[in-house]
Parts: sequence; C-alpha cells; structure tokens
Amino acid sequence: MAALIVRLFVWFLLLLLLFHLASNIFVGQDAPPSKRSLKTVERRFLNPTQIDEVKHRAEKNEPEAQFLLGLLYRDGGLPGGRNSFQALMWLRKAANQDHTAAEVALADAYAVGAGATQDYAEATRWYTKAAQQGDPIAAYDLGDHYYLGLGVPRSYSHAFEWFTTAARKGLAEAQCMVGFMYRSGQGVHQDFAEAVKFQRAAAEQGLAKAQAELGTMYLDGEGVHKDLAEGLRWISKAAQQDDAGAQNNVGYFYKTGTGVEKDYREALHWLNAAAEQGNAAAQANLADMYANGHGVPLDYVEAYKWLTLAAEQKFRLAIDGQRKLSEIMTKRQVSVAQARVSAWLQQHGPAQQ
Repeated sequence: MAALIVRLFVWFLLLLLLFHLASNIFVGQDAPPSKRSLKTVERRFLNPTQIDEVKHRAEKNEPEAQFLLGLLYRDGGLPGGRNSFQALMWLRKAANQDHTAAEVALADAYAVGAGATQDYAEATRWYTKAAQQGDPIAAYDLGDHYYLGLGVPRSYSHAFEWFTTAARKGLAEAQCMVGFMYRSGQGVHQDFAEAVKFQRAAAEQGLAKAQAELGTMYLDGEGVHKDLAEGLRWISKAAQQDDAGAQNNVGYFYKTGTGVEKDYREALHWLNAAAEQGNAAAQANLADMYANGHGVPLDYVEAYKWLTLAAEQKFRLAIDGQRKLSEIMTKRQVSVAQARVSAWLQQHGPAQQ
C-alpha cells in the first residue's frame, strides 16, 4: 500500500510541477521596473589635497564641486565615513543651481530616505525637474514613480511616456520597460513587434532582464516567428548573468529535454542557482527532482524543504505538493526538513515574494 501511495504521489507531483517554462520575467502585471545603481565616487580617486580643493570650490558656490562633495559625503569618501545630512545639504546647494545630476541624486535621497525623511512626492518633484532638462536616468525614475504610484497618482500612460523618453536616449533599463509595456498593453496599445524591438535593443546592451524577456517572446512566437533555439540562446545569456527566472527556465529545459538533450546534472546546476536566489518556481522544480530521484538520490526531506520555501512565497503548486508529500513522510522527516528550512532562511533572509 505504501508503495502505491508513493507511486501516486510521484505521478501527482510530476503533473503538478510541469508548468509553463517561459513565464514572464516580471511578476504579474504590477512588477516594478528594474532598479538602477546609484552613482558613487570612490575615495581612492581623490587624495587629501584634491578633497580640500573640492571643499574650497564648493564653498565658493561652484555647483559641480558641491555635487561632488555631496557624493563624497553620501558614499563615505571622506574621513569620518558617511554623513547623510552633509550629503543632502551639498546636493541641495548644487540642485538649486540647476545641476542635473545633483537633482537626480537629491531625488534619490528622498526616495530612499537617506539624510531626510522618505518623501516620494519630493523625490518626484526633483526627478521631474531633471527629466525636463533631458536627463535619461531622471526620466526613467520618473516613469518608475508613475508606474508604481510613488508620490503621484499611478498612471501607466505617463509612465510609458517617461520610460520612452529615457529609452530613446539608449538607457537599457528603460528600453526593457517600454518593451514590457508594449507586450502587456499597459499605458499603450499592445504591440508585440514594438515590444521585440525595444527588448532587443536592451538585450543587445547586455541587460539580463531584457534577454530573458526577448527569449520568452521567441518561445511564444510573439512579434517574431516562434524559434525555440533562439529563445533558448537569449534566455541562456540571461541565466549566465544570474537572472533567477532565466536560470529556472534553463534548468527546466535540461530537466525536460526541451530544445536540448535531457541532462539532469545541468538541470540541477541551474535550478539550484535560481532556488538559492529565492526563485519559487526553481525551488518547486528542484523539489520535484529530489521527490523523484532525478539526477539525485531520492530525498523527501530535501524535496519538502524546497517545497516549503516555495510555499512560503504563496506558490500554489508548491503548497499542494508540500501537503501531498507530508502525507507519506514520517514526523521525524518533516521535522528535519523544517530545520533545514530555518537554516536556509537564517542564511538567506526572508523568501522572495
């Protein structure tokens, strides 16, 4: 009877976890745009004499020096380490003289609450000022605020307008977001051909999210002729840049032999890489391999661990699989698995949502 239960569970789990391999790289329709990195100034580029010169020029009201001094205070490039209050003061002095980069940095400070109370409306005001002066990063961030409704009423049409402004100046993250909005029909009429055009532009700049999105469009034949090999090529590029969603998909390709020769070792490599980043789909796929002994010894404890981590992210298939698996495990096995979950969370932090 126990053997029959095991066989039924394996059959159930196989059906449960063979979900569509090319899900959107964004979560649903409300995923935020990819966040950019703030500009930093490395202390090693400025010696004490140069730092004194920057301070002297800043005190003489030169906006470029004020901007640089603000960054040095923000990033800990001065003796005494970071000083958010001084950073905000000098950035504001430069921004008040229409220094565009300072306006963006000041907006960043308000957006994250560095040196001041977090204030999305004030951040939006400074992003708007810089964007109107033609700064593509400010335009992207302004689009971000309209997309998410930060400091302004949510407006996909305004978000699309500002993302497009930044995209036309070559900003890869903006090109990716414009492509996503064309694909999903948010703020603009749905147009797969335009989506492919913008995603390709960003993908060719090396942006992993765009590479993954372009790959899924080749797999689905959206805006291009369906081409499994080309889809796999772009998704693999994204996976090699540690994009967790792409790593899950590559792992799925090898796990199922989709477009490549079935290879459980490669599947485990990519699924584990994504699962360790907290990707719920990869965690569920990895659990399936342990539950069925594909490429690894049969291990219900390890399978339960990964299903639990995915289930904590409200991944429905994992929730069902976890419940089914617990029915054929001993209490001790479940306890050991739960201890592994706790250890993983302690090392990695809360699971992604």
